[in-house]
Amino acid sequence: MHPRRLLPQAGLSIVTEHVTGQPRSEPVSRTRPPAATVSTPTTPALAAFQREVLARGSFSQDWVTTRFSSWRPILEELENRPVQILEIGSFEGLSACYLLWRLPQARITCVDPFIGTPEQAGLGTPDLEQIFDENVALIDSSRVRKLIGDSGHRLLDLADEDARFELIYVDGSHFGLDVLVDASLSWQLLAPGGVIVFDDYRWNYLGDDPLLRPGKAIDAFREVLEGKHELLFANEQVALRRSS
Repeated sequence: MHPRRLLPQAGLSIVTEHVTGQPRSEPVSRTRPPAATVSTPTTPALAAFQREVLARGSFSQDWVTTRFSSWRPILEELENRPVQILEIGSFEGLSACYLLWRLPQARITCVDPFIGTPEQAGLGTPDLEQIFDENVALIDSSRVRKLIGDSGHRLLDLADEDARFELIYVDGSHFGLDVLVDASLSWQLLAPGGVIVFDDYRWNYLGDDPLLRPGKAIDAFREVLEGKHELLFANEQVALRRSS
């Protein structure tokens, strides 16, 4: 049986690290967030994930599952390999859960302050860290390293460790300058031949000012890296393969 079919009721402990000096909030009791509106799956694998994980977890939003259909060739390359994945912006852990489920040998490092972002205001999920922990435990929390804090600092910490990742998913702050920082620091952590995926390329929830949306920042980053990457796809997300 495929390992991702064996979903334990609770995984092992997540490796959690906080920014030095940042207090960790105490666990709080909470009610389960309202169930996410489930998107129509576009592949059998996504349909299976929705049945086996999404329906069992504490997810208030499903922003990503239908977008993973574009990732299929990338994930097929990573199957049956002990790859390292970096995720910037984890929210309730839905995308992390999918990657853990889809790639049973992969390990994922998740960077998030777990305090929400302006566009997430009003969603009713104040204790994101606890929700994230419970959700990834549905798959295998022993394969999760959780770095709590601002991505600008935590990515520098990873650079100091000489960390390298075969896949990086950037879905953190949507402000243009923040996207440029996350992109620039992530590129240094991306292994040659590795893939970086930017989410919400066309997102403009806060308006069309380039400082308030990711699209222009992603375009500018690609221009700087002209000749050093291959464009794999560009739709609601943009995926680049590092060629050098």
